[in-house]
Amino acid sequence: MPQIIQDLALLLLVSLPINVLFHRIRLPSIMGFLIAGILIGPHGLGLIGNPASVENLAEIGVILLLFIIGLEFSISHLLKNMASITGAGVLQMGLTITAWYFIQTYYFGDSGSVSLALAMIIALSSTAIVLKMITDQAELDTLHGRTSVGILLFQDLCVVPLMLMIPLLAHSGEASGIDFAVAFGKAIAAVAGIFFLSRLLVPRFLSTVARMGSKEHLTLLVILIILGTGWVSHSLGLSLAMGAFIAGLIISESEYSHQIILDILPLRDYFSSIFFISIGMLLNVGNFIDHITLILSLTFSVIFLKTISGFLASAVMGNPARISFIVGVRLAQVGEFSLILAGLALTQGLLSSGNYQLFLSVAVLTMLVAPLLIQISSPASHFLFSKWTTGRGPEELPEQQSEELKGHVIIAGYDVVGRNLSRVLKETHIPFIVLELDGELIKHALAEEVPVLYGDASHRDTLARAGIAQARIIVFSIPDHQATGQSVRLARSLNPDIFIMVKTRFSSQVDELKKSGADQVIPEEFETSIEIFSRVLREFRMPNNIIEQQVELVRLEGYGMFRGLSLNMESMQNFSTYLTASLSQSFQVLEDSWSNGKQLDSLSLTQKTGATLIAVVRDNHAQPNPSGDFQIETDDVLILFGRHAQVDQAMRLLSSGPDDTSSQIV
Repeated sequence: MPQIIQDLALLLLVSLPINVLFHRIRLPSIMGFLIAGILIGPHGLGLIGNPASVENLAEIGVILLLFIIGLEFSISHLLKNMASITGAGVLQMGLTITAWYFIQTYYFGDSGSVSLALAMIIALSSTAIVLKMITDQAELDTLHGRTSVGILLFQDLCVVPLMLMIPLLAHSGEASGIDFAVAFGKAIAAVAGIFFLSRLLVPRFLSTVARMGSKEHLTLLVILIILGTGWVSHSLGLSLAMGAFIAGLIISESEYSHQIILDILPLRDYFSSIFFISIGMLLNVGNFIDHITLILSLTFSVIFLKTISGFLASAVMGNPARISFIVGVRLAQVGEFSLILAGLALTQGLLSSGNYQLFLSVAVLTMLVAPLLIQISSPASHFLFSKWTTGRGPEELPEQQSEELKGHVIIAGYDVVGRNLSRVLKETHIPFIVLELDGELIKHALAEEVPVLYGDASHRDTLARAGIAQARIIVFSIPDHQATGQSVRLARSLNPDIFIMVKTRFSSQVDELKKSGADQVIPEEFETSIEIFSRVLREFRMPNNIIEQQVELVRLEGYGMFRGLSLNMESMQNFSTYLTASLSQSFQVLEDSWSNGKQLDSLSLTQKTGATLIAVVRDNHAQPNPSGDFQIETDDVLILFGRHAQVDQAMRLLSSGPDDTSSQIV
């Protein structure tokens, strides 16, 4: 036990400063963790001589990571797109396996079994790295994000039959198609059995424990579900991580999924960092230096081959070339499950220690450069494919209709925002056109009789066909931030007078998009804040015109108040003036109001609250300055005057009586 504590302390001691450094230079932290592992591992400085104990903790990281992925992934979406996911996954893995099999056989002279085993191992990509990068960049809802995740999920499902195939290749020399089909059938049956059994039991357990009202009980149950499904999965010949992913899928359909994510997220981040450090420890620096030319050549070959296979798989799904390029680059690394399969092949005698170390060096290098490739994939796609025309097929807008559009609105993205805006514009007879890349969203738009154009809004030709030169407003609601920035700059260059509105997810993107040419940037998180503070001010009886002025003030300042920026003094003085100004407010007397049936003298309204009753409206007739013996009746409207706090307290007194009021306000 002391050795584990010492190892964990060393992991944090080395990885924390490296992580801080990489954050400052704006490089992904995953690269820092891998480098930290190389430095402190047995082949580096040797600070941790026995990485076996750390590997156990790393496996927990993979389990928690795939559990969170399962929580954030929709089962209905998975089933709905199963055909396209399977087709793309089969093509990506099939192309990679076939190409690398010939490379391994004809260039290295390995046997068919060894070549096939290495080809299958290399075909897998890193779910941990790709999902973390996509999630951190908020691209899970983008077209390339969904395509990448779909192919990764198919690969993860193939891990099970591949684990069963390795012993077959080791013992029989060659595996027939029947052997593979049987192995895959067993895997699918096991996954389906675990899923449907858990689907019957888990929701009942969650509801029962949640009704107890204890957060600790719910967290413990979730950990039990993760470990339980993992254990059952392992007992049936599947991986622990696959069981955790199934558990996440099941819980994702419950109403407790958001709270569970918050509870598990800190554990996932900690253990997944240990996982990446443990991968770095596996790299034999001496072996790498001895074979550096060969290793670099193989690394480049793997990245190039997997980029091409991912590109073709995405293109077959009907995605544009730019999106397919991003998908290919993001899948161009060796995965963490590949390391598990390679270790199994080594113990089965299928791989020699030399082949294993060579593969290990290539795998770690691809993982090391993967975050950089993922970061530059979107900007590189715009640079490489910016001049490509993407419009095609029956969804393309007829040329005559495009020419007739003038003073219209262009909506880039048919998500919830784009769909609602389209409905409003359609009802108000304002001309508009929608730009969309996702085939499913295009089908929805056509079914709703919305004018839609298939195309990439970051391409000049697409905006030209949408009539950008004659358009009055363009609204961007695209989840891909890189594509949004490129599209805004392009739209501004094509039409300097167009009004550009952008919906973005995070406040940190506001200034960047405004510099790109956007007139108005609406961050989702801050618009929610505006709605909340508006409703709070209404509860304090602040007039609507004052609330609207405050909302406009916040927006004109670029949400600076929410982002911790200093507002100018004039704005702050206006804000203070609004809050201290007197106002008039009306109160309608209901049958159950405390003031109903009472005389004005008995209320002591001014003495208790500081507000003044200046008039009473009864039967649509105003009675200014009523006398003290005036008796209040149901449906009377009392006109009050005073400061905000005074009027608010007077309203509560009239409604609920003196017990609901605080001390006198003057």
